[in-house]
Amino acid sequence: MILKFSNRSEALNKKNLSENLSLVQEAFVDEVPEAVRDPQENEEIIPTQTNNKKWIWSWVGIVVLVGAVTLGLQIQSNLNQVNASLPQTETDSIEGANSSREETPIIESEKNILADLPYSQTAEIELEYIAADSDIRLQINAVKKFHEMLYAARNNGVNLVALRGFKSKSELEASLSNTNTIDGNSTNKFSPLSYGEYITGYAVDIGDKNAPETYQNVGFENTAAFQWLKNNAAYFSFEMIPADHQKGVGYEPWHWRYVGDRHSLETFYRNLPNAISE
Repeated sequence: MILKFSNRSEALNKKNLSENLSLVQEAFVDEVPEAVRDPQENEEIIPTQTNNKKWIWSWVGIVVLVGAVTLGLQIQSNLNQVNASLPQTETDSIEGANSSREETPIIESEKNILADLPYSQTAEIELEYIAADSDIRLQINAVKKFHEMLYAARNNGVNLVALRGFKSKSELEASLSNTNTIDGNSTNKFSPLSYGEYITGYAVDIGDKNAPETYQNVGFENTAAFQWLKNNAAYFSFEMIPADHQKGVGYEPWHWRYVGDRHSLETFYRNLPNAISE
C-alpha cells in the first residue's frame, strides 16, 4: 500500500516538474528577442537577405529596360528629324529620276542649231551697205562685186534685188525662235548651215524684182533672174549654195554667196564640218 502511494506520488511529482519546465521554457522563449531565437522544428526559415537582393535586381532590370526603350525612341525621333531636314540623297535622286522616267517622258531642251556652226561672225567694220537706201549689208569686197553683177543683169533686162544680207548671230537666233523656215512665204525649211552663212557677210538672198511672189522659195528657179544667175554669177565670184543632204543643206536657188577672195574661200571650204574633223 505504501509502495503504491509512493509510486503515485512520484508520478505526480514528475508531472508537476514537467509542467513547470514547460512553463519556464515558454516564459524564457517569450522573453528572448525573436531575432536570436533558435528556429523551431516546424518553423520555416525565410532567406530574407537573398529575397531582398532579388527584388532589388528585378527593379534595376526594369529601370534599365525602360531607359533603353526610351533612349531608342528618342534616337529614332532625332534621326527622322535630321533626315527630314537634309537634302535628298543621291540614291533617292536616282530612284526619283528612274520613277520619273517611268511615269512621264523626258522632255529634252531644244538644242541651239546655230551653236556648232563652223563660221565666225564678221566684224562690223568689214561691212558695207549695198545701197544708200538699203539696210542690207555685205562684206566690202562682196558689195563691190554685187554692184557689178546688178548692173550687168540690168543691161540684160533682168532686175536683181537683194533680199537678205548680213545678220548677227543674235538676230538669227531671235528669228529661229519665231519660225522654222527661212522666211514666212518660203516653201522649204531652212538649212542651219546655209542659214548660218549670213553671219559671215558673204551670203545674200537674191530675188527677181519682177516676180516678188517667188522671193525666198523654190519658185525662184523659174524666173529670168535665176536663169541669168546660173549663167553669169560665176563671173562676179558668186555661187549658189550647193545642196548637200548629208549636211542638211537643201535646194535653195535664192541663196548665193561671194567666194572671190581667199578669206571667203577659206570660210566656206576650209571650215566646213568635214574639214574640221579631219
